[in-house]
Amino acid sequence: RSEYHRSVHPQSIEFTIAAKVVGTLTNGRDNGKNGDARCQNRQTLFAQVLRIVHDYIANRVDLNGMHPCDLGMQTYADRIVDLLTTAIAPADEKGDPAVLPRLNAYRPVGSTENIHFKTVKPVRATVASHVNYVACDTNSWEQAAMFQLEQLADQGRVRCYVRNENLEFNIPYEFYGTAHVYEPDFIVELKSGLKVVVEVKGRTYPETPFKHEAAKLWVEAVNKWGELGWWSFLVCWDPQQLGDELTKVAAQHRARIQPLVKSIRDGARAEADRLRASGWTKQDFANALADLLGRPPPID
Repeated sequence: RSEYHRSVHPQSIEFTIAAKVVGTLTNGRDNGKNGDARCQNRQTLFAQVLRIVHDYIANRVDLNGMHPCDLGMQTYADRIVDLLTTAIAPADEKGDPAVLPRLNAYRPVGSTENIHFKTVKPVRATVASHVNYVACDTNSWEQAAMFQLEQLADQGRVRCYVRNENLEFNIPYEFYGTAHVYEPDFIVELKSGLKVVVEVKGRTYPETPFKHEAAKLWVEAVNKWGELGWWSFLVCWDPQQLGDELTKVAAQHRARIQPLVKSIRDGARAEADRLRASGWTKQDFANALADLLGRPPPID
């Protein structure tokens, strides 16, 4: 490869990777704008993506003694393109379009209501799941996680859960430019109502980072959509620690929504003070609340 190393500069490889990422991110997202606008948008995005590519290669890529220019080989370059394309999210505060889920036109929302299938996998009976058995891919990891979830439900920390088997719950992702689907292990609903997509993992594979980035993007899209409550994603490397990991996820969720809750509460308090100052009585507030809830007004 000596001739190739002499003919290529690492910076040109970063430019090529950034251009491919920009091309993927802007494909089909021009919203009817003219060619000049599309060109300007891509130029603006390219500068940002190039910085991301440079930082990723400098801080995340282990060359293992290989020449830096070997990153330009398609097998490595495509992997970086796929990973960054999945991980880069729009900046909502700058007016970029929010990431939203693409719904199945025939079955936009899944359910455990009609799950019925036969399996040759080892199964374990459940109490806290809507499906009466958990079908396990291994004899240890999924079964250990299921045992922990049953205990957490008995302790009142988990409301319910389901093993993702024949639910048709899968998350699309790309690996080396080829489309795949990722099927996480469990869906868990905590006592607070937070739903957690749980992956129980014993080891990593080349496609593992792509699956996990796609799951994070899926969670972000569903949370932006807002029709299915709040969701999170958890990778558990030790089933015995699943309870502690779910506790951390719940705490992180509370920390994220506390500013939003405070903002809503402060806004409601300010509006109530304004209405009182304009002459509203207790009965007026009761009537307004009843109208909002679609109920008959209370009789004072």
